[in-house]
Amino acid sequence: MQFPISASVGVARHDKAVFLCADARFFPYALFVVDQIACKSPTRDFDLVILSPEPLPDHPLIAAHDLRIVHVDLAAIQDELHTDSRIPLAAYLRILAPDLFGDEYRRLLYLDCDMFYQRGDLSRLLDLDMKGHAVAAVRDMPQMRKPHRTPRDFQRLGLPQARYFNSGVLLIDCPAWREQQIARRTLKIAADAGDKLTNHDQTALNAVFMGNWLELNPVWNFFFNHQTMYFTAMFDICLYHFAGRRKPFKGVYGGIPVRFTQPYRDFFARHWPEALAATHDGLKIDKKWYLHVLVLLLHMRNARRLLRHEAEWRSDWDTR
Repeated sequence: MQFPISASVGVARHDKAVFLCADARFFPYALFVVDQIACKSPTRDFDLVILSPEPLPDHPLIAAHDLRIVHVDLAAIQDELHTDSRIPLAAYLRILAPDLFGDEYRRLLYLDCDMFYQRGDLSRLLDLDMKGHAVAAVRDMPQMRKPHRTPRDFQRLGLPQARYFNSGVLLIDCPAWREQQIARRTLKIAADAGDKLTNHDQTALNAVFMGNWLELNPVWNFFFNHQTMYFTAMFDICLYHFAGRRKPFKGVYGGIPVRFTQPYRDFFARHWPEALAATHDGLKIDKKWYLHVLVLLLHMRNARRLLRHEAEWRSDWDTR
């Protein structure tokens, strides 16, 4: 599938890349993730890329981290795809990326903008043996708790039970993705199903792959929310995912500790002061203690369901 690239900053320097998709609203948070990766991988052998459906403002970190910015015109399809405050048009760019880049990259690693990179060899992940699959990902949280659960969106599409991945982290084999015409097939489902799908493009991707994907260790996409936050101490997590409405950089919550909120506050104070006001500042336990009573009860209910994964995955590089 071909879409016009309206503007581009930077060029491909390697044959693999980590990329994010962001409009102007999410650009500061994409930059935060990029900055984390760049600072921890100063001699990296992969590109850092941000795809956007609209022009993004210039920023000193673009040059500092040799960041590639690509503006893609999606006017031809934007009226066909469901979007809302949770699923912006930029989200669909992750589906198009292997086609947009053509032969520039053999491997891509997609990350959502609400990720927190703690550790992990991203270069080695990009070179992982994908065993012939076009995509590798982590199972979505509802199926981590109940592996045989049929996703509600699958029921709405009349599809049988199958493994269902979260699309916040996608390791993509570009030639296989293009050969199987994943973008065309996925966008057709997304357009046809419209707003009846809760998870929209994520479900469309899962419908195309229907279990034919490589499962990664959960440490590569570990949800941090009110049902998992205390369990994070049991896993050596690479990428935390603040999926859902509660994010360190959005609104008031009191459920995200200083070890996450302070890096965001430090980054925004230095690089994007306008975002600082909405950024959390620790647990605020004196005012939010009642939330953690509920959190503890939820953790008691989920203990056996989630902690079993600690013994099932022995290495960052285990796959299924």
